[in-house]
Amino acid sequence: MHPTYDADRNRQARRPERGNTLATRGLTVTRAVREAILNGDYPGGGRMNEVELATTLGVSRTPIRAALSTLAAEGLLSYTPNSGYVVKSYTSQDISGIYDVRSTLEGLGTRLAAERGLSDAARGQLHKIVQDGAELVAGGVWNDAVAEAWEQVNNSFHRVMMEAAANPHLLFLMQKSREIPLLNQLKFRWHDFDVMARSQEDHATIFEAVTLRQVHRAEALACEHVFKSGARIVEHWRKTEVAKRPSGARSKVAA
Repeated sequence: MHPTYDADRNRQARRPERGNTLATRGLTVTRAVREAILNGDYPGGGRMNEVELATTLGVSRTPIRAALSTLAAEGLLSYTPNSGYVVKSYTSQDISGIYDVRSTLEGLGTRLAAERGLSDAARGQLHKIVQDGAELVAGGVWNDAVAEAWEQVNNSFHRVMMEAAANPHLLFLMQKSREIPLLNQLKFRWHDFDVMARSQEDHATIFEAVTLRQVHRAEALACEHVFKSGARIVEHWRKTEVAKRPSGARSKVAA
């Protein structure tokens, strides 16, 4: 069963503007299929049908093949010769379990950083990162530019804090826990201004606790911070699970 579009949207998908290069069109198709997967429109374990995708998006199979190859490289799809591309499967329980591990590791790393005490370099980096986050919140807006800047601030905060723990084994385990393609794509998907503001407040409080070498407080704050992030993703992912259509049905994908 193919999706139904309103006329304007259908024409837009099927008739790209003049001057729209093949490269740009390819990126648009890739983005559309990626969004559909992240929305849960294609359930885990489901096979991606090139012909159906091409018909849905009003393009040839060439950009579809390129998009599927790109998404497989990103880890959202798996590929088997003579079988094709299949959506990798993650349940809300999987995500919850992963964040249970992440929160424990992050808490441990933050505790180790507090026990060791921050070096001047690490303290300076974290101070600047927290300041940058505060400036984003002070701006009072949420748009694509702010979201991109916040993603960089957030990632930098967690990276520098874990490096301050000075434990290569912990860093290895943290990296492995982050090698979940779906979670990397979803991590900032449901962020908004309020989420950014609360996370920024968490960062400032964690930084303060580590600076003051309040070991147990720092660990508890970091655990709770990561746990809340995971709980938010799990909540939204459960909604996509509930909203999924019966096997074989396809939802709207707009390029």
